[in-house]
Amino acid sequence: MLWLIATLLPLFLTKSWINRHIQGLGLLLFGDSKVAMVTYFLLLLPGIVVHEVSHWLVATLLGVKTGKISLGPANKPRGQMRFGSVSVARADPLRDSLIGLAPLIGGSTAILLIAGLAFGIEPLSQLPLSQVPAKILAYARAPDAWLWLYLIFAISNAMLPSEADRRPWPSLFFFLALVVALSYFTGWVPRLPEGMRPLILRGVDRLSYAFGLTLLVDAIFMAIIYVLERIAGGIAGKRVEY
Repeated sequence: MLWLIATLLPLFLTKSWINRHIQGLGLLLFGDSKVAMVTYFLLLLPGIVVHEVSHWLVATLLGVKTGKISLGPANKPRGQMRFGSVSVARADPLRDSLIGLAPLIGGSTAILLIAGLAFGIEPLSQLPLSQVPAKILAYARAPDAWLWLYLIFAISNAMLPSEADRRPWPSLFFFLALVVALSYFTGWVPRLPEGMRPLILRGVDRLSYAFGLTLLVDAIFMAIIYVLERIAGGIAGKRVEY
């Protein structure tokens, strides 16, 4: 659990840095903000697809009515951009929260599958994260290694819940806080079903593992983006202020 918390904040920070600098690189290369946004969309397209399909799949499984999935850059209020969406009917706070959380679970699952199938890092193994870089380097000689690294990069940088995804969370957190308060004052302690605790702990371990692997891959691409941005800025004689 501590490792999950320790990796979650860096994930948000690296996503923010990557988002800004990909767009900055696009501006330096093309000199047009719209082209830069299209470049950003195309670069992260596999992750955007996983993000929206995850919303649609979980909503369908929970019995919530869904509409069509749309992909492509679109303007939002306050100068923000939207790169994909899926029409989902409003439900109760619990189901809305699970639908909002779906891209994080779907993206993490995809990353673990890529790690196991492409790099031989078995998702269900107990391989320490410290050994993962050596594993990746050992498989980096494969002709398609960069394709799999790119897919991890694209999926991981589109899997975090958006502001709209997080909108129902306060209501759910408020309800859970009420349950905890009632439990404390009444002395009632809810018991998890037999076998549920190991399942939850295993899920937390897998999420932590996926987040740690994501940070390693993001570090590689951040270095590449930084170098390309310096080269493009030097050629154009310009720099982007963030």
